[in-house]
Amino acid sequence: MVINKEEYLEFLAQRLRLRGSCQREIESVSFPFLFASGSEMLRTYILGACEFTSTLPDRYRLPDRGFIWYLFSQSVKEIQVMPDQMIIKYELQDEYRKPFKQFYL
Repeated sequence: MVINKEEYLEFLAQRLRLRGSCQREIESVSFPFLFASGSEMLRTYILGACEFTSTLPDRYRLPDRGFIWYLFSQSVKEIQVMPDQMIIKYELQDEYRKPFKQFYL
């Protein structure tokens, strides 16, 4: 899966209804920063772009995006993060490890 900065910025502009100086400010942020800082909006975009959630068995579907991100991270085989592009290679699993119950359940 390839994530381009232009497409992500368009998603942000629509989702956050950015205009003017706010739009210009967000354009200066790079993917390495967003990825390393754990950007919730970037995670939301990645999960929506790859449609990972729709492939999960019903027993894994919970409304918590943190839980779904935890499952998705088990599928990731390789990540390349560049300033204007991210490449994520992932492989769907038959089974996923659940986190400790105290964190998500």
